[in-house]
Parts: sequence; C-alpha cells; structure tokens
Amino acid sequence: MRLIYSSLLVSSLLFGYYGKVEPYQTYNIKADISGKVVEVNKSAEGSFYKGIVIKIDDYQNKIDLKNSKIQLKNFENILKSQKEILKRKKRIYEVYKTLKTKSQLDKDLKFYDYQNSIITLNQTKNTISNLKAQILKLEDTISKKSISFKNYIYAIQINKGDYINLSAPIATTMDLSKLKIEIYVPIDKIGSIKNKKIYINDKISNFKVNKIYKVADSKYVTSYKVEIIGQYPKVSDIVKVEFKD
Repeated sequence: MRLIYSSLLVSSLLFGYYGKVEPYQTYNIKADISGKVVEVNKSAEGSFYKGIVIKIDDYQNKIDLKNSKIQLKNFENILKSQKEILKRKKRIYEVYKTLKTKSQLDKDLKFYDYQNSIITLNQTKNTISNLKAQILKLEDTISKKSISFKNYIYAIQINKGDYINLSAPIATTMDLSKLKIEIYVPIDKIGSIKNKKIYINDKISNFKVNKIYKVADSKYVTSYKVEIIGQYPKVSDIVKVEFKD
C-alpha cells in the first residue's frame, strides 16, 4: 500500500485500482501579445476569478484608437461631399461632350476633371477602408491586453512591471468542470470493465470510461492506461476505483 500511495499511480489489486483525482485538463497559457505588465491580480490564484487578472499597457493604443475613429468620421464626411461633386462633374461632362459649340480641348478638360474626381473619391474610399482595418486591429490589441481566464487559476507566472514577449508563459489554468482518474488495468481484464458501473471509495459514482490507451504502458508493461472522467468533491485525493455490475 505504501508503494501505491507514494507513486500516485494505480496498481491492479484483487480489490480494485487506486488513482489520483486530477483536473480534466491543465493549460499553460501564453501571451498572444507583447507589452509591459501594469497590473497583476495575484489574489486570483487558486480561484475561479472572472475579472481582469493581467493588464498590459494599452495607453498609446487607446489614443491611437480615438484618433483613428476621429479620422474615419472626417473621411466619411469628405466622401459624402466628393460623391456630390462627382455627380455634378459627371452631369457637366455629359452636357459638354454633346455641345458642338465647345472645342475638343474643352471637352477633354471636363473629361479629365471628371476622371480626377473619380480617382480622388476612390482614394478616399481606400483611406476609409484602411482606417476601419486599423480600428479593428487596435480594438483587438486592446482586448488582448486585458487578460481574464474562464478556468480555475492555478498559478500566475508574471509580475507587475515585467515586459512580456509574444508566447511568454503567463499563467496555468485548470478545467475542473469534470475530473479524471488514470488507472492501469491488466490487458486481459480490459474487456471486463466495459459497461460496468464505476465505484469510487466503495460508493457508486458518475465516472465513465473516457479513454483506453491500447498500447502497453512503458512501466506497467502488462497493462493498458484507462482514463475515467466524472465528478468528485476534491481534487488530488487518492481513491479506490472498482468496476461492478
């Protein structure tokens, strides 16, 4: 029994298997943006805190966003005026090109004036399109600089004042919506555990077989690793697992 508990793994025994209750998934979170860390809520460690945990400096980004939105509004107003101007120039050109009293030079000048207005309008449209893309990018950047987590926060790896680069480790989180236990079942007994009820510490549970790794384990060479998932009140407990009819 001492060996079983010290290794935190499961051995096949006449009365069942032993395993450690673990988070279903553990995530090593990495930064998806670089910058200086201006706030870290270290008290969020060991909890399901739903607010902002890490704040990266976004002061200049917010200024750039505000200016970009002002520019966008100005260019949208300019575009409205240019559309009206283009309509007038088109009407003038359409009249000019049919007048016999106007020289070809006059007609050409009106045509070029009309064409220049089209070019100017298209340039304004391109500017507006670029500004919209810039605004979306700035909003995305600002959003990424306020970091929160949906899962249990196990550890925060950065501190206020740090400068973090893209892909730098920032936190470890855990999915505790369900828990898992890994046990090692002798290959010749794998068939007998299917469709059986799973008992944890002599009590029927809601655990189900999630995976059977059908490759002999490197340590337990006559066994397959079996992962069962379900609910249990305490993570990290060592529990007895039994399969019964």
